[in-house]
Amino acid sequence: MFNLQVISALSLGGTLLFTAPAFGQDAYSSSSAGTVRYFAGIGMANIKAGEYVYSGDYKVSQLDWESKGVKTGTIGGEVDIGYAWTLKGRVDVGLGGDGFMEDRDWLDTSYSGWTHQSLHPDTELDRYINVLLEAERALVDTGATRLGIGGGFGYTDVKWTARGGSYIYTNTTLHDTVGNFADGVKGISYEQRIPTVFLSANAQQRIGALTLSGVLRGGAAISYKGVDDHWLRDLRFTDTMEPAPMLGATVTADYQVLQSASIYVGGDFQKIFKTRGDAHVRNTVTGASASSEDGAASEFQSIMVTAGVKGTI
Repeated sequence: MFNLQVISALSLGGTLLFTAPAFGQDAYSSSSAGTVRYFAGIGMANIKAGEYVYSGDYKVSQLDWESKGVKTGTIGGEVDIGYAWTLKGRVDVGLGGDGFMEDRDWLDTSYSGWTHQSLHPDTELDRYINVLLEAERALVDTGATRLGIGGGFGYTDVKWTARGGSYIYTNTTLHDTVGNFADGVKGISYEQRIPTVFLSANAQQRIGALTLSGVLRGGAAISYKGVDDHWLRDLRFTDTMEPAPMLGATVTADYQVLQSASIYVGGDFQKIFKTRGDAHVRNTVTGASASSEDGAASEFQSIMVTAGVKGTI
């Protein structure tokens, strides 16, 4: 059902793109074709992901990964190619950051709460990369006001590694085993790889030297994967998710300081809604493996604020 909804939405969006009003096309192609704009900035991001294990509809395990205040660098640009079309691209990169991971298991259905828990304050964000590519077509472009629709694709790759930490396990009675992992010992690494496709609505308003702009994106994560390495057990879990709804938004305010340069502040939000998928586990030493249909789930969210400079060629 969700696949059909995505295909229908993309088809409708494509029809709208190629039947946009001619007045927008004429004004835009004659006034700004060939214009190139670029930007670069630094910022901070809060990033979190959920990792789940299921047996049928029963949740067996949940791992919550999160990093706050991650330093980020952003570069991007856009070029007007005529006929009301603009091509846009952006890359966000995490410049390192700490995190936190909580791992909970529900291994005995006679208890209402979790039976096992481990906390990992020594969690490092190994990688965060976010890429967006978009083609947008103006429906209205008066010079001061611009409205457009578009579409594109993105890719997000995020990875954490948890070391050390403490645990509370259930062996004979509830929560009867308490202890600590050795400091610095690598316990679990988790990576999400998230390709997305989306349609977008764009708006921009110039008021003197100030320009306000916003983009709303809606689409789906496709070929969404999670890779989990349990280092102490020599196990690698690979989860292949079903398509997941995706929602994103970007808002920006820039102030022109020179004829071809401005400063800007912006915010960006992306959410990949929780989706189920198949799980595959392999022992990295013996090679023994097993699979579980619909035995996994994942979700992702990021919020980022940036500030930087923009220029025009």
